[in-house]
Amino acid sequence: MKYKITCLFAALLISSPALKSQVPVREEPFHQNILENKYIRLLDVWIKPGDTSLLHIHATPSLFLHFTSTLVCVQINENAWTKNKNEAGNASYRSFVNDTLVHRVSNCDTVPFHVTDIEILSSYKPATTLKPLPFTVLLENEKAIAYRLNSTSFNGKLINDRGPMVAELVAGAEVTCYDTVNKRSTTIKAGKYLYLEPGSSFYFTSTENKETNLVLFEIR
Repeated sequence: MKYKITCLFAALLISSPALKSQVPVREEPFHQNILENKYIRLLDVWIKPGDTSLLHIHATPSLFLHFTSTLVCVQINENAWTKNKNEAGNASYRSFVNDTLVHRVSNCDTVPFHVTDIEILSSYKPATTLKPLPFTVLLENEKAIAYRLNSTSFNGKLINDRGPMVAELVAGAEVTCYDTVNKRSTTIKAGKYLYLEPGSSFYFTSTENKETNLVLFEIR
């Protein structure tokens, strides 16, 4: 009898809608896996007004960057919904170590919700300690560092021998990244991003006289 009760309880748990709907964030349909390598997994998240994500699990140290100022409704586990206003350009980090998050997000606004989630899969661990670059530091910890750059601060400044990086253009005129080793350039448009291999040598330029908001994440 005890065995039957245990089996019945297990079956009820497995069939629970809340448990069945929980998925790792990388498998949540609105979180598109754009890039994955040894160091990072870049998830690009677009949620249209009125749409709601599945209940999903965050358990990997992550860097977030909001591209839009959007009102979202959030439900953590099975708790009551709360409202949060996200601001474009806001960069943040959460380790999720002993702090696993299970939630779902609904776009309660009239504009799209766009955010990137960079999951840190492995540290870079350079041979020597890398000092921060000469840009505005948004956040810094043992896993990563984030900088905010504008056209006056980055134009033509060489960046080389660093860890893996992701450059993300929140707003403003498109930015060109010039690879000085391979002699080629890549354009980054607003709302887009560019992965830079560890040890790369490059610089950014922007020719238009518009305010530029570029965020550069570096994995340590």
